[in-house]
Amino acid sequence: MKLTSKILVMAMVGASISLGTGCKKFLNVDPISALSGNSFWKTDADFDNYMAGIYNQFRTYTMMDWGGTYTQFFPAIGDFRCAPFIGVNNSNRAYINQFAVNDLKSAINNTTYWKGTYAKITDWSRFFEIISSCNILIDEIDKSDGVLSEKNAAQYKGEAVFMRNLCYFYMARLYGDIPYYTEPFKVEATPREDMVTVLKKCLVDMGAAANGLPWTYDDPSKRGVRAMKGSALDLMMEINMWCAGFDLDHQQDYWEATDSLGNVLLTENGGSYELLPMDRFHEVFEGNSKEGLFEIAQSLNKGEVFGLFSTFTDNMLHYPHKQNGSSQSYLRVDRRYLDILFPPGKPDLRWTLLFTDRDNDNFGMEYLKFSNIYAEEGEDVNPDDNQIIFRLPDAILLRAEACANLGKTAEAIRLLDIVRGRAGATPYTEGETPNHDLSDAIFYERWKELFGEGYYFFDMVRTRRILDGKICPHPISAEAFSRGAWTWPISEKALEKNPGMRLNDYWR
Repeated sequence: MKLTSKILVMAMVGASISLGTGCKKFLNVDPISALSGNSFWKTDADFDNYMAGIYNQFRTYTMMDWGGTYTQFFPAIGDFRCAPFIGVNNSNRAYINQFAVNDLKSAINNTTYWKGTYAKITDWSRFFEIISSCNILIDEIDKSDGVLSEKNAAQYKGEAVFMRNLCYFYMARLYGDIPYYTEPFKVEATPREDMVTVLKKCLVDMGAAANGLPWTYDDPSKRGVRAMKGSALDLMMEINMWCAGFDLDHQQDYWEATDSLGNVLLTENGGSYELLPMDRFHEVFEGNSKEGLFEIAQSLNKGEVFGLFSTFTDNMLHYPHKQNGSSQSYLRVDRRYLDILFPPGKPDLRWTLLFTDRDNDNFGMEYLKFSNIYAEEGEDVNPDDNQIIFRLPDAILLRAEACANLGKTAEAIRLLDIVRGRAGATPYTEGETPNHDLSDAIFYERWKELFGEGYYFFDMVRTRRILDGKICPHPISAEAFSRGAWTWPISEKALEKNPGMRLNDYWR
């Protein structure tokens, strides 16, 4: 079976970028302004530049400075909510404790330095602008009439379909039910559609286009910052596992699809992807590594400033690892949960290499996963690593989770131990978790491996561990969960274009 057919079947079962000046030149293209004039869509470069503009839209809307305040998009949506974090006694950092207890309203309506920052996440129009750009590009590719080679047409279409579905996936996890459309220049209002129904459409869409993407790029500076086949496969795995958490009658189908997609990603990539050894772990977050599957490029030291507060770790660094004069971190982790993730006396290089002042429980501890402690001579040490969206351990552990749920215990343990082995941790032993559950062990492994990368809250939600006070530091009640306490509020601006639509009831 061709890979195209294989990926499409599995999906239906479950339903020259370089850093520095090259990077800036590639990404600083506006898809909307690119449509002006009659000379566009005439060359391969027109399509390539337009695709670059779509990537730029995504990184602008999730990473960059919005009118004087920083987005903190990824930590806000995936790291801080219901987390075992305690913020400093400082009004400018009150959001840390507000997110911990799921008090989104207070975080959104704060009147400190962060005023207006989190309200921007309630505005889904930014995602729809990216989706609109993707829809236009796909339409132009379909009618390009020989301008593009077959290979380039398939690649650009694959990239645009990936970005379109990445946006729908983020919106589903943020807002629940969402409008869905794929037509260019959409005008009429579209009602919100069941989240799982939308995501199943995304799976079919992505499965049909994934084969047009390369496993990797000959130019290593493009690796990870442009969509690859591994990016698409991991996205489909994430979508399947999210659907499995909400479409309970079809969980088996989603788990099987995740297992099959993961098998393709891990065994058919021709050496394009690999886990880096721990002594090179920092290279993953510097970007363009063979472990990265999709990421957003940035380089503060080369003039591409997202804002120091765009990264999770800004809150867990202090002088001299962060040059702002602060002698304390802005948050600390409840030690009870650190001891669960990293049991005392158990070896794990992610504990010994990435945490400093490990016995300090008073804002002295630092987390160095993303910090620029490996800066070259003459560079500052402020965080400037790429924002990782997907990397290989996510796919390995998602497949392990699916296998565990399917009763494929030996394969699940083998996959789990791949990630543990890289970290120098002990192999899995039956009964090591409080519930003697292999799925729990995989969940905790995802938590510590992907700590600070925006997965924590969503893993809690889709597995319903968010309801369990024995696991979640600040659980959501079953009644609140059913009313949408796991979602974000949707800005009332959405009613201007869609006046008949209901907003999320829990946050009204």
